Amino acid sequence: MENNAPPGNQTAASLDITGREHLWVQAIAMETGIRVASCYQCLRCTNSCPVSTFMDLKPHQVVRLTLFGESERLLACSAIWVCLSCEMCSTYCPNEIDVAGLMNHLKNTVVQNGRTPAEYDIAAFHEVFLDVLRRNGRINDLQLMQLFKWRTMMHGKLPSGKDLRADLSLGINLLKRKRLRFLPERSPAVGEIRRIVQQLGRTGRS
Repeated sequence: MENNAPPGNQTAASLDITGREHLWVQAIAMETGIRVASCYQCLRCTNSCPVSTFMDLKPHQVVRLTLFGESERLLACSAIWVCLSCEMCSTYCPNEIDVAGLMNHLKNTVVQNGRTPAEYDIAAFHEVFLDVLRRNGRINDLQLMQLFKWRTMMHGKLPSGKDLRADLSLGINLLKRKRLRFLPERSPAVGEIRRIVQQLGRTGRS
């Protein structure tokens, strides 16, 4: 397929159109209720996104590539992990496409398929946050950061001396303000919270 798209358009890479793209779009619609076919690329999702500047694919491009069935490219991009899930994109969409929900669905697909996320640290933090929440029903900052640092170290990312000093300084400041608890507190509603996390999936959203 000849590529005549203007330079700088990140969706302009050659697309292999086979006629089967609609199958993936239909599967997403059946699983999530999100219908990307109604998108007419007005760019309101991208213009309302507070972190689109830091994305390799802008929100409107994610929607467009979904319509084209570019699953491999989307599951390998970092944009879905940079997404804050603030839902500004979904709110401003004139056709009520849940763009934030689409981002979460793509993240879930990466995890379910056992793929390595493009932004491992962000994905690891999501996982650890939910693990701590499921254990205690509430978040303990010290436990959260210990598990997160351990997870990233096991993945091969060793903290620099500068990072260690910054973490130590932050910990001391939190101790002085009595904002750091060494032992996690268990919520009386921990059972209900566990059921919610289990029901909505590993990323906290279906």
